[in-house]
Amino acid sequence: MAHALEIALHAKDYKTLKASKGHDGIRMAIGHTPDLIILDIRLPDIEGWQVLSNFKASDKAKNIPVIILTQLNQMGDINAGFDLGATGYLTKPLDLHKLYKKITEILGD
Repeated sequence: MAHALEIALHAKDYKTLKASKGHDGIRMAIGHTPDLIILDIRLPDIEGWQVLSNFKASDKAKNIPVIILTQLNQMGDINAGFDLGATGYLTKPLDLHKLYKKITEILGD
């Protein structure tokens, strides 16, 4: 899924960095300060909720907008994402049109 998403974003001329694990994503966000983070909640090492909490606790990453992209579609999960500081919440299966629209809303492209 991450590879397909990377291809779709490159097709729209977005530059991407990809982390397969939550801890790697935290290090990358703090080290590179991207314009936007797309975060899944189900990760192989730690839950995306913890990753999001780490972003928001970091002076370098706390202002980076985060779009959660996950299979978790219950209202409690959606509310939890926004309560932790997510800027957007999209559910799988991925709708590229919705993702592009959300990115445009956030980045103003």
